[in-house]
Amino acid sequence: MFRKPKAKTNVRKKVEDDEEQDHEEANTSKIEDIKDVQRARERKNGLNEVECAVGRDRARQLTSGDEVQMTGGGISITPQQKAKLEAKDIEKGMKDQFEKESLLRDEHEELRKYVESGLHGGAKFAAPAQPSSSPATTKTCSDVALARAASMVAKFRSQESGELLSNQMLAGIPEVDLGINSRITNILETEKRKKQLLQLAILKAKTKDLPVVTTDVEEAAAKRKRFSTDVYHD
Repeated sequence: MFRKPKAKTNVRKKVEDDEEQDHEEANTSKIEDIKDVQRARERKNGLNEVECAVGRDRARQLTSGDEVQMTGGGISITPQQKAKLEAKDIEKGMKDQFEKESLLRDEHEELRKYVESGLHGGAKFAAPAQPSSSPATTKTCSDVALARAASMVAKFRSQESGELLSNQMLAGIPEVDLGINSRITNILETEKRKKQLLQLAILKAKTKDLPVVTTDVEEAAAKRKRFSTDVYHD
């Protein structure tokens, strides 16, 4: 009997088909990469849904990390993204507070310098003695009074200008907006209340530690009550 010859598999054709398929997949992947690059280069007009909801700056922060999930027409932010946003707000608040404190410290320094110059520079209002070749004339009482009045007026004017300057410098401080007098009154009332509370606490502690001392009247009443109960039972 003759054996039926087996069909020979075309190995070369199969290899060629595999190469063509790999080549097509490589081409498709390259095309997809090119499309992604073109999409990234596109200039978007207007705002997307995330930017409309939270603004451009926050949307940039959100999209830079994890993607934002859209649920039910709203935006669900993860705890990590929320922490990032809160950290940025806290950092901004700290910077603003630091700037305010630095400006306030500068104003206090300028005010201190001005007060010290006013305290130590009182002699600048007096006119310096100038040597004159003319013979010395005796000053009358009216001349002395006028000189004193002039010095007092000069000091008053300098004090008034100093108060205006200090008010202008301290205009941005909330405590000063209420007025210096009210601020001092509040401080005094607070200290007074603290002393009262401290005295009450000390008094309570002393009375708590002391034993209860019965008076003679209380002892007599207790004995009378005990005696009356004994007589009644008898």
